[in-house]
Amino acid sequence: MSDTRAVYRVCAFLCAVNLALFGVKLYIGLATNSISIFSDAVNNLFDALSALLTFAVLRFMLRASDANTVSMLNKGEQLFSFLISGVIVFTGLYFAYSALERFLYPTPVWYTETYFALLSVTALVKLGLCVWLRAAARRLASPVLRLICFDSLLDFLIGCFTLLTLLLSGTANFSFDALFGLAISAAITVPAVRMLLRSGAELISFVPAGTRRRVNELLEAQDRPFAVRYLRFGNKTEAYAFFRSLPADPAALAERVKAQTDIDLYCIEEAPHESNQSQP
Repeated sequence: MSDTRAVYRVCAFLCAVNLALFGVKLYIGLATNSISIFSDAVNNLFDALSALLTFAVLRFMLRASDANTVSMLNKGEQLFSFLISGVIVFTGLYFAYSALERFLYPTPVWYTETYFALLSVTALVKLGLCVWLRAAARRLASPVLRLICFDSLLDFLIGCFTLLTLLLSGTANFSFDALFGLAISAAITVPAVRMLLRSGAELISFVPAGTRRRVNELLEAQDRPFAVRYLRFGNKTEAYAFFRSLPADPAALAERVKAQTDIDLYCIEEAPHESNQSQP
């Protein structure tokens, strides 16, 4: 519980920081007429909204007092890991659209040393957030913070791209703004799609068919009706096996399942009148 409280406090801080960065970059993007800087500003706005949404829902879920609170919080973090991944994918596609539009309709970008210095500070802020979030994610074992840490690293790289774009746009006629916009899009979208698929698999507690089949074989060897349900939390998978009567040695069965599938098995005895069937 204390870890989850720490996570939503971190999310509240991230929301405030990203809103401030959004304001600074939006002003510079509009002042310089740079689509890459403006897109970077929109990216920070998405980051702020994601952190705000995660904070609000985790705070609401912390008020639950039933025995399932921990599982709810874990699933809640998985849900918002999936949503944040989706936001990153959308941001990458938005960059691509904006960059292609700038290629079709080139416009000048105005460079000043003041804007360059301000953008340098925003990039360093994102790098600092990445280092801090990496330590926090390890300490709190939070999938949400791991994703936000990765997003902050991408934001730092994007900041470096926009700095180079602004510098080159002030010295050349070529549309570097659009070129780096496309590069930013590729750097964001490809890894974000991988994260989206991985977090989606965790959200639905996806377990490969071969692993499920092996667990079923071990349970069927107990020669009694059962049903099994799975839950995934990051790299950890739990299986709950419901029996009408428990096996002779549930602990030994759990050890065999762990050794052969790396799944934590919990054996639960159900009332005789309840229907139990093996889950494929």
